[in-house]
Amino acid sequence: MVASISGSVGSHESGGKNLPADVRTVQEMLTQASRKLNNPAFDPKGIDGKIGRPGSKSNTVAAITSFQKQQVGMSQPDQRIDVNGTTWKKLVAVAGVVVSKAPAVTQLITLTVTHGGKIPTATKFKTATLATAGGMYESTFALSGGISGTFRGSIYPDDMVIKGRVVDGTYPLHIGFHLGGGAAKQTAPNLIVKTEGIRAGLLVNARNNVPVQSDDTDKRGSVGINVHTGFTSSRFADGCLTLHPSDWSQFIKLFLDGFPNIDDWHTIGNNTGKRVGSLIIKKA
Repeated sequence: MVASISGSVGSHESGGKNLPADVRTVQEMLTQASRKLNNPAFDPKGIDGKIGRPGSKSNTVAAITSFQKQQVGMSQPDQRIDVNGTTWKKLVAVAGVVVSKAPAVTQLITLTVTHGGKIPTATKFKTATLATAGGMYESTFALSGGISGTFRGSIYPDDMVIKGRVVDGTYPLHIGFHLGGGAAKQTAPNLIVKTEGIRAGLLVNARNNVPVQSDDTDKRGSVGINVHTGFTSSRFADGCLTLHPSDWSQFIKLFLDGFPNIDDWHTIGNNTGKRVGSLIIKKA
């Protein structure tokens, strides 16, 4: 829909009216501008409908100020976006359409992975094991609850000799960033579909230990288990659950659209976000 605000948004000191719905709209648009221009200075670092006091300590005011300097050309930013004002018109031109004024997902999600007892190809076992799946992605990944969809994926690592696959059962499911456990906190421009490097994904039990089965008899658990994209020649999985590469973009975009607030992706710690539901792994 076309974005609009009913009153000024900015620092309280500059006279911003800061109605919550208007603040949220501006925050969403600044987040969008930050992504499109790949400029973290425009990132309000959250979409909560609030402007902190004093303005000098508000991330949203800082983002408005940077936008006015760099995009509007104001040498002395007034730290305020007025209805149909110059800053507003420039922000609309850069950010474009605002999809929603609130996160799309408001209920818990269930990701049900059904593997049917099948063994995927390209999986290394200590003893030669017949592949029965007819491909590298043996499982069906079905989303229900706050979002829905069915996708192809795998619960198997590439090498069962040294790694393990998560044991059938039910586990907490969180949003977060794959490969981001020890990395610096990601910002709003990183909430995009990616297939390499640190990228948005799902975390099983918030990266904490989960039981696994493996050819290594001493390996009974793994930490850092994620749900992320696989590839065509190899899943490149060390115990994580992977999505077929042709299905990944559609799958992860449901979560990017459903949880647009970067703060949701960091509620527990750097790159480890809030619980969004449950993962169920079962044979049939």
